Amino acid sequence: MSPRVKLFLFFVPLFLLGLCAKAQQDKYRYLILFKDKANSPFSISKPDQFLSSRSIERRKKMNIVINEQDLPINPAYLEQLKANGATVLFPLKWINGALIQLKPKDLSKTLKLSNVKGLYWNFPADSSSSFKISNNPEVRTDAQMNTKTDAQSAIDYGNSSTQILQLGIDQMHLKGYQGQNVIISILDNGFLNANTASFFQNLYQSQRVLGTLVTKPTIKSVYEIGSHGTSVMSTITGETPGKLYGTAYQAKFAIAQTEEDDIELIVEEANWLRGAEWADSLGTDIISSSLGYSQFDNSLQNHAYADMNGKNTLVSKAASWASQKGIICTISAGNEGSNTWKYISAPADADSILSVGAVDRTGIRASFSSFGPSFDKRIKPDVSAMGLGTVVGLPTGLFGSLNGTSFSAPLIAGLVAGLIQANPNKSAWKIIDAIKKSAHLADKPDNSLGYGIPNFDKANAILNPILGTEPKFSSKLTIYPNPIKTGEKINIDQEKDKNSTLEIFNTQGILISTFDLHQEHEEIFLPPFASGKYYFRFTIGKEYRVIPMLLNP
Repeated sequence: MSPRVKLFLFFVPLFLLGLCAKAQQDKYRYLILFKDKANSPFSISKPDQFLSSRSIERRKKMNIVINEQDLPINPAYLEQLKANGATVLFPLKWINGALIQLKPKDLSKTLKLSNVKGLYWNFPADSSSSFKISNNPEVRTDAQMNTKTDAQSAIDYGNSSTQILQLGIDQMHLKGYQGQNVIISILDNGFLNANTASFFQNLYQSQRVLGTLVTKPTIKSVYEIGSHGTSVMSTITGETPGKLYGTAYQAKFAIAQTEEDDIELIVEEANWLRGAEWADSLGTDIISSSLGYSQFDNSLQNHAYADMNGKNTLVSKAASWASQKGIICTISAGNEGSNTWKYISAPADADSILSVGAVDRTGIRASFSSFGPSFDKRIKPDVSAMGLGTVVGLPTGLFGSLNGTSFSAPLIAGLVAGLIQANPNKSAWKIIDAIKKSAHLADKPDNSLGYGIPNFDKANAILNPILGTEPKFSSKLTIYPNPIKTGEKINIDQEKDKNSTLEIFNTQGILISTFDLHQEHEEIFLPPFASGKYYFRFTIGKEYRVIPMLLNP
């Protein structure tokens, strides 16, 4: 399935959402805006009242100031809406509004409430756009997938090896970075049968799904609908030896149903914003979303290419706001490259995110992958990953291959997770920049594949200049064990008659210890270091080699 092409909520006075699309019999959905956040019981000086400790810590790490946008909607304003006959589906603090259900005859009275500013309004410049969406993914079953690989790895990736190796994720995994303690929030159309699928067994047994969110009024669980979301999530956290491994299969997850699925409504952009706010409050590190917006069942609400400037649509604003909170967003670029629309859709046009195009197993652009640039001439997509024949898990419990940037974006989300894990003190923006610079077209990015296909080791080296890009070291050297435990001795084997110097650096590049090594086999004990990641740099003459080491408690 391709990213659904839709766009953000445009509400016109007395113009009903989704062209009067009913939500409950005679009630319709509206996005109400408030005038202010005055007299609120919440205060930015007490953020623990409305943000998790992890969300607060993420802001502190990146020097992000908690401001009025972070404050919840004044509860009194919501009660005023309810007293006027509205059902409040959910508040939206970043835009200072609320999505409500209301009888059309009561709308004018609601708009006259003292604290109500009006309806959200942002009609597209060209309302006549009516391009069609081509959405014909190829599905191949287990029996049809018999590709062999000679790649050697500690993990049996099976047919998913190509999408893993293409990004250098195999090396990421071998170094111990599988996404542990990184939170990834997925916004999609639901996660049908995900809680019972065998390839998610470890995910649920280890209780790494931290929460779920439903935005559609007619369903109660994210597991009721949405085969698309299930397959998307499998590319990050699926885990079945010989069949499928996700790019960050040990990460933690929060999953949200923000897609209406059976009908294209502009309200889905408000749902997406709700999902992003929820993800932020949990302290998420990454939002991965394989959804895009440019066309709705009400053609008057369609977006024009001129709206793809990162500023016009509500969903792109939402992605930009999430980025400003320190969250890295990986967003499908879209599957319109061979259609009349051709371009990326929102929120892939947002700034300071990673919009992801699709390539095949050889690195050639998939014909359906949407083109950039954004309307304001920024390079889009930002990077690319395998989206043609991507191996996924299906809600049936089987495995197959699907096409679409829907699957290249979550692959990149896993890469991001590994880099966050390996570089816990680096900001979101430095990680995004390193990913772009690590890609194979970094010297000459284009609007077909962006900066190209990124690589874990290269991005990690950019984030840690101490590593260098191609460490020079012709001598044989072995160090073990790795990871090590506090108090455990380190064994170092080097060539006979080759004296070396060992320098140990922390993740900030600060030299914290030095050893002179003279023997063919050396055993050393570390001083009382804190647990975490260190860099061991061995130097012989003018040659050097850097080895990342993990110190566990």
